[in-house]
Amino acid sequence: MHLVRFERGGVIGHGILEGDRIAQIAGGFFGDLQRTGESAALADVTLKAPSSPTKIINLAGNYQSHIGGRAPSPRPQPFLAPPSSVQDPGGPVVIPAGDPNTHYEGEMAVIIGKRCARVSEAEAPAYVLGVCAANDISARSWQGGADKDVQWWRGKGADTFSPFGPWITTGLDYNNLDLVTRLNGEVVQDTNTSQLIHGVDAIIAFVSAVMTLEPGDAIFTGTSGTTRMMSPGDVVEVELEGNGTLRNPVVADT
Repeated sequence: MHLVRFERGGVIGHGILEGDRIAQIAGGFFGDLQRTGESAALADVTLKAPSSPTKIINLAGNYQSHIGGRAPSPRPQPFLAPPSSVQDPGGPVVIPAGDPNTHYEGEMAVIIGKRCARVSEAEAPAYVLGVCAANDISARSWQGGADKDVQWWRGKGADTFSPFGPWITTGLDYNNLDLVTRLNGEVVQDTNTSQLIHGVDAIIAFVSAVMTLEPGDAIFTGTSGTTRMMSPGDVVEVELEGNGTLRNPVVADT
């Protein structure tokens, strides 16, 4: 099932995607998904980020192909991005004036479906609403250049740096999904989520042991391979098997 959050006529709605139409539901995605009987054409709405997270949990160094020859951490290495960094599917990723060396990082996002605190790995799947594509935009100069920050608050948390979508897909085996990133149509990252060093259930158990996860919170599970700089005019696509393709144009700060 594809769960769509959208805007039409200045009003935010929620629904279930069925072909090229959205069957609208009352309320959001964290109830009984009761249909209203109304529908909308997908072509007639603007897609929004599929949830409004209270926080975004990002995973660092969670694919061996990304960390190269370094030994992986024995435990997940999460960091936070603020809700203000969320960007919608199709919305522009803005390269900040202070960091021209801004990179894409194609990832799978996991969306939490109900309040989650101190759960075990075995219990974790019951707290997952679904998954979608994500892009953990990264300002490399602020992460590691001469002007780098001690914390990644700018490098990972700037406005527009957390696009995810295009919708939430339920019922997928999130431990075995193909994940591809394209820059202007060229495949630049190609992996499968089975290659995650720390899987989704382990991440949820580790994080929820100390930090309560709320419905709609997003976990960006890490990026694979190598990344490179984006330029204004580029288009980045992240495609997650069974979900869809997240597309975002790249623009310069004005």
